[in-house]
Amino acid sequence: MAPYTLEHHDKAVQALSEEVAAFHKTRTPFRINHGSTHATRMRPPGTPQLFTTHLNHILGVNVAEQYAVVESNVKLGDILHEAQKLGLMPTTLMDFPDVTVGGGFSGASGESMCWEEGLFDACVLEVELILGNGDVVRAVKGGKNADLFDAARCSLGSLGVVTLVKMRLREAKDSVLVTYEKKDSVKETIDRIAELCGNEKPDYDYIDGVVFSQTHGVVVTARHIDSKSAEAKKYPSQRFDRPLDEWCYRHTRDVPSGHSEVVPLRSYLFRWDRGAFWGGETMLAYFGVPSNRITRALFDKLCNARGIYKAQLSTGSAEFAIIQDLILPVETSKEWVDYVDEELGIWPMWCTPVRKLANDSEVWGHPFWKTKPGEQEAGVAQKKGRLFMDWGVWGACDGEPEAFNRINRRLEERLKELRGMKLIYAASFYTEEEFWDLYDRKRYDDARKKWHAETLPTVWDKIRRDPPKMREEIEVEERPLTLFERLLWVWPFDRMVFGDEEPKYTLSCCEINRARDRGQALAGIPREECTFQHR
Repeated sequence: MAPYTLEHHDKAVQALSEEVAAFHKTRTPFRINHGSTHATRMRPPGTPQLFTTHLNHILGVNVAEQYAVVESNVKLGDILHEAQKLGLMPTTLMDFPDVTVGGGFSGASGESMCWEEGLFDACVLEVELILGNGDVVRAVKGGKNADLFDAARCSLGSLGVVTLVKMRLREAKDSVLVTYEKKDSVKETIDRIAELCGNEKPDYDYIDGVVFSQTHGVVVTARHIDSKSAEAKKYPSQRFDRPLDEWCYRHTRDVPSGHSEVVPLRSYLFRWDRGAFWGGETMLAYFGVPSNRITRALFDKLCNARGIYKAQLSTGSAEFAIIQDLILPVETSKEWVDYVDEELGIWPMWCTPVRKLANDSEVWGHPFWKTKPGEQEAGVAQKKGRLFMDWGVWGACDGEPEAFNRINRRLEERLKELRGMKLIYAASFYTEEEFWDLYDRKRYDDARKKWHAETLPTVWDKIRRDPPKMREEIEVEERPLTLFERLLWVWPFDRMVFGDEEPKYTLSCCEINRARDRGQALAGIPREECTFQHR
């Protein structure tokens, strides 16, 4: 097979740009379909789609200058695989191998490298975009069309369709030496992470942590190491990517303080994929499957992040779960954890330090608190930039729509009181006025007008979440579901049989769950034509 070249890419983008131009001419809203998602926001069916699944090629890796040029739908796991062959890796990655490069740029995201490198978009040097009118342009960080580059960062594709990315790489060894340090309180955990980030001569490359309770925290550091070196042979080996390997959060919880181990680089970087941190426990419980070493191995292919998020979307369980990443100043992080503990009772919580780089441009969509007149600047001041903490709060919540909405509204109020911001991938319960009070709307709107994006959905359109409502007028027929019908309603069998076709009927997860609970079928609507709709 002939190699895929820039000429092939240009032809593919030209075809897509013509589709976008046609949507623009008729002012038809559309959404991008890149074949998979790690978002947990429900999307209404029936919206026209722009398919970009074929933009999944790596066009080149420059070893001397340490950068790669890749299409937007290239998965992080794929670019890491190719870069590792050359002794390189991306400067920043997210937790899951199936996240795409374009998704990382358009959303605010990162991992245990963010204490030094910032969020993923900070490692991007240049992007190619299809604008809302179909024009194709390049935008360079700090160079040509730099205002478009910064406006498109963390904008969820609301400035244009990203089709090509030039991203920074760094040297890397084949493994990392991971060390676990247990702490007796949340405050000790936070203080230790901040201390490590302030070290001007660190002997580690990665920092994150997990707080399992008010009296049990674990700080995890890692540094690159050659697995064949004499030093590496002094330590035990560990992996997190095979079916019988323990899920990372369980391993982190149970290892003794001071324990060190050698982990292959890829296994470490995507260590949270199996089990999706601890979301796999909730999914197994939802389907009535006990969680033990055997069942986790048997359902391994379904219990990675992509499988779990697909299950949440298919069953509608994401509609009534707290799935949020929230960035807070270090100084208010302890109060935030106390709030989550007292009000939500959600444990564990993941935390990783995130740097707002001193030499980076000001990005309207960055999830860092915009200090207002008279306020002390948020974040701990350090030489490389101000330090914040990203808190992963993921857990079940009250399934009653009114209670669920009230809980999320209070969460957002408390977050604002503590000068915190959500990572923009998650659902928002803010009013539109409240949302834009947190971001620079004028700068965003001016950019959308300049770059012909006014017919594209806004960020607010993408993340807004109206409270779910129960439709009391739903008709049901008094007939129990057969075993076969029950199987067809349960992920993953529903997608195996019906695929991703757009259904004719849409029901909220409340309605479907209510009918399920009663053991009833929905009158007049074939089961294969039902899906979930966020309303």
